[in-house]
Amino acid sequence: MTDPRIQARRVRVQRQRGHRRLSILVGVLAAAGAVAGAVAIAHSSLFSARTVVIAGAVQTPRSEILEVTGLRREPPLIDVNTGAMQRRLERLPWVATASVHLEWPSTVAIAVVERIPVASTVLPAGDYALLDSTGRVLEDQTSRPSALPLISLPGVPGSPGSSLGASARPLLATAAQLPVSLLPRLQEIVVSAGQGVVLRLKGGLRAVVGDDEALAQKFVSLVTVLRGVNLTGIGGIDLRVAAAPVLTPLVSPSNVHGKGDG
Repeated sequence: MTDPRIQARRVRVQRQRGHRRLSILVGVLAAAGAVAGAVAIAHSSLFSARTVVIAGAVQTPRSEILEVTGLRREPPLIDVNTGAMQRRLERLPWVATASVHLEWPSTVAIAVVERIPVASTVLPAGDYALLDSTGRVLEDQTSRPSALPLISLPGVPGSPGSSLGASARPLLATAAQLPVSLLPRLQEIVVSAGQGVVLRLKGGLRAVVGDDEALAQKFVSLVTVLRGVNLTGIGGIDLRVAAAPVLTPLVSPSNVHGKGDG
């Protein structure tokens, strides 16, 4: 027969163990409840993206930024994926780079760096597409931008946000470095077989640039010739050797005919 005192001690031990298990269970439930409550609070309107601060967006409308990021719906900050937002923003036509930062409890700060147009080109319908130096199509306009050189592309550019192929790079590089002083004299920049990039100037004059190497020196030579040389009877200026431009005479139909007869 078991001693009553031993039996009572066993009962006390079992009760103590039960109390400990109950305490642990209560603690776990309390912690779970606290986490659930914190999650619920984090997803409440107290911590939603009620304020969106945008810096650097001049050509990109605020409404477009809010739409592409999903911030128009004022999502909880805890659900905002800043990396995904940045990638979506950088797919917008004018946006070169973007950064997104959260400022608790309810603010999203967005900073964008926009692209700079360097040229325009004519579209089939008669409108003009603005292009940056990388070939990104930025925007379509109904009238020719007077402050940008016009380039003639071998193909048709896509819609805003698309990019031109590698064949357009020499044209874009030339347009990007063209001095502002030459814009009033320029008709368009083209690619000519066997000559490379050519500037078609007003009055029928052609300036052969060739490739996009040493462009700064080529343009210095061109400006010097245009300012200081009597170009009567001159049809072209060959700038392919940047330090030694060559003037070519204007070839008239009568001269060509005469040479053929001779």
